[in-house]
Amino acid sequence: MVFQGVLNILQYPAMSNIPPLTALRAFEASVRLGGFARAAVELNVSTSAVSHQIRNLEELLGARLVERSTGMGGIRLTAAGESLLPAASAALSMLEDACSQIKGVAKQLTVSANVPFSAMWLARRLAEFSSRHPETPLNAIIQDGEPDFARFDIDLAVVHVPERALRPDDVILLQEEVFPVCSPELHPFASKAVCRCRLLQESHQNSPEIDWRTWSARFGLPGDFETKIVRYSSFSQVIGAAIGGAGLALGRSPLIDPELRSGRLVRLFPDLSRPASWRFVLRKGPARRHRMLDPLIEFLQAEAAVPATPPVLST
Repeated sequence: MVFQGVLNILQYPAMSNIPPLTALRAFEASVRLGGFARAAVELNVSTSAVSHQIRNLEELLGARLVERSTGMGGIRLTAAGESLLPAASAALSMLEDACSQIKGVAKQLTVSANVPFSAMWLARRLAEFSSRHPETPLNAIIQDGEPDFARFDIDLAVVHVPERALRPDDVILLQEEVFPVCSPELHPFASKAVCRCRLLQESHQNSPEIDWRTWSARFGLPGDFETKIVRYSSFSQVIGAAIGGAGLALGRSPLIDPELRSGRLVRLFPDLSRPASWRFVLRKGPARRHRMLDPLIEFLQAEAAVPATPPVLST
């Protein structure tokens, strides 16, 4: 009888409302990765084993947690699943952090952004954050468009989106200002004869403020001015050409603020600018919050709030 009592205690501990860890891991991984099959690969078990663990979890809790999505083999959370996920993710993340610390292996914090933003704004700031928190390994990757959180285990994504596409949980980091810029050598001529200058333009859909046609009336450009436009596939190319004196570019602040501060680029006219129609926003990964995620977000927001004071050449 005593043995049976001990066995009962082992089988049914005092914290009986907490489901088995394997079931919670299967649930969290399935949601984070978007399906049972992907979770099975990560957990090194069969897909049926993942399905079985989640079914057992639902039976223990007396509630349906996930429903299979039609068409793509994925899943979606029920109201009960939405309630459980944050707690399960936080608990597993804390366990992972604690085990990593005991083993002496720090958990990596992964951040994604597109090429121009990463190279011209984010990279230096991530290095600064790393110098303040050397115990946290940082991994910066390039992702254009919608980030693949699951595939690259992204904790935080910086996404460039039009204002109409903002999501309720997006954290706005930056709204850019757009204005004409050029090299200081070209400035004396360009400020007096815009219509005679080569025009450098980034190819970007649905962004009228970075299209020279939007500015043509302001500068009195001739009807054939588009023959003077050189189009580039990326903003980095445009700015590189402008720094080299190839022509006038439509600069995006704060991405070009370092070039303005150094004098490699100057504004064509000090008070002429347009607000950008796109935003840089922060999006958190769907699960497994890194303990340094919120400090990183606060750091980036503080950096974005610092005003720029670039020099301006007189005409």
